[in-house]
Amino acid sequence: MTTYIFRRLLLLIPILWGVATITFFLARVAPGDPLSMLAGQRELSEERRAQLEKELGLDRPLIIQYADYMTDVIKGDLGYSFVYKQPVTSLILECFPRTLVLAVSAMVVAVIIGIAGGMVSALLPNTLYDRIAIFLSLLGISTPVFWLGQLLILLVAVNWRLLPPSGYGGLPFLILPAIALGTQSVALLARMTRATMLEVLGEEYLRTARAKGCTPVQVVFRHAFSNALIPIVTVVGLDFASYLSGSVLTETVFSWPGLGRFIVGAIANRDYAVISGAVIFCAFFFVLINLIVDILYAWLDPRIKYA
Repeated sequence: MTTYIFRRLLLLIPILWGVATITFFLARVAPGDPLSMLAGQRELSEERRAQLEKELGLDRPLIIQYADYMTDVIKGDLGYSFVYKQPVTSLILECFPRTLVLAVSAMVVAVIIGIAGGMVSALLPNTLYDRIAIFLSLLGISTPVFWLGQLLILLVAVNWRLLPPSGYGGLPFLILPAIALGTQSVALLARMTRATMLEVLGEEYLRTARAKGCTPVQVVFRHAFSNALIPIVTVVGLDFASYLSGSVLTETVFSWPGLGRFIVGAIANRDYAVISGAVIFCAFFFVLINLIVDILYAWLDPRIKYA
């Protein structure tokens, strides 16, 4: 296992290098001029434009800019934001905890409701509850996050006035974005749990457990659910990683000042260093969470061995 983890960590190097390279060049070939963004409504003279290009290092050949940027990344320096006038690393570390809080809250909602609903459907197959649960799961998977977020704001915040519509603060500000972000995971987890539990409940070893006198609760939770966890853990891990790196729509709809909304602002301002640094940061966490999920496989099922 130690060798496997070490190999996976080594794979981070080419992955992050590829992500950094692609992001660097895509940000610079995309339409838009960062100098015009800086100037706002003012017209830039040729002298002022040349001065700004020199200050930001944009007057050098692109390959030289790339080489300098990659050298800084290797040293752990993600660059300097010309919009916020701060190091990119400090800006990311300021926004990321808010996204982490939102992602964890959404995943808690998804795990509790999705797994519980899927287990009940598996224990009561082809009943009215099962059909309603399947319909709601399909509806949840098909519902766009931005539409659901706006619907929640309209009903819960505007019409019923139960919760604040947007912004950042305590628990009341967190509930609506967590529900909107976690809804698709609720639906996916419910379907995955139901399918996996139905498959496991038909296994021979569960009949043996019942014959030995195990209670229904012991059969379901100690034997069936523990053996159905691997695909469920896969969904939880991948969805959680996507929350950390892709909660852009939810944060934008609810004005949540997290990493996703921060990246949207950087793209609008053509803040090259922030765009590249944030994407590298998200890629690192995505790969790291995938590694943790693989390690959990071996912990949940000792039969799984990594060479």
